[in-house]
Amino acid sequence: MGKIVALGGGAFDDGEVLPIIEKIYEFSGKENPSVLYLPTAGFDDMGDAEVILAPFKERSATVNSLLLTDESLTEEDVKNAILSADIVYAGGGNLEFLMNTFKKTKADKYLKEAYENGTVLSGLSSGAMCWFEMGWDDCGENNAFMFVECLGLLKGCFSPHYESDYWQPFKEAIKTIDLDGIAADNGAALTYNNGVFGTVNGNDGGEVYVFRKENGKKEELF
Repeated sequence: MGKIVALGGGAFDDGEVLPIIEKIYEFSGKENPSVLYLPTAGFDDMGDAEVILAPFKERSATVNSLLLTDESLTEEDVKNAILSADIVYAGGGNLEFLMNTFKKTKADKYLKEAYENGTVLSGLSSGAMCWFEMGWDDCGENNAFMFVECLGLLKGCFSPHYESDYWQPFKEAIKTIDLDGIAADNGAALTYNNGVFGTVNGNDGGEVYVFRKENGKKEELF
């Protein structure tokens, strides 16, 4: 049991993803929940943080960022930051770096504990993939796609940005592993709320698909 909102992608500067942000807040069940932003997959680059965090700051009592590449952080710092948040939002970037950093800093341990405590876990692209058993990302050598083992809170392997031709090879790649594949377009998100799956769209539409491991057949979800 837990709460996850996994975005395939989308824009923050034009309001495209606002309906998805609203769903994240709805899942929290709080009027002014506290939000923790993890820009880890982007190597803790905060250049776009103002745009990304604007819709959160409009709705939250507190919005904090946790820079896990800061070597002065202690495990206690990481624990307190994660477990004190009502909502965690993870940004996009390099999935392999994200997972290696989660493990190095013990953030993986405390994110799982937060999930069990009812914290809403959310994110976009790599920040969405990380909640599944695996993600499929172009973080290999020379931007090669590769499978990356993730936190395993949700079953299956996730791929974002599926409306793009660049990400379409996922439908063949997923046949090489023994997991269902889940793909989300920009502007769409898979939701999980205490055992119930659903989808939510941004203002520009988008779909979520599943590729069944039994036959590789693509199905539109909901």
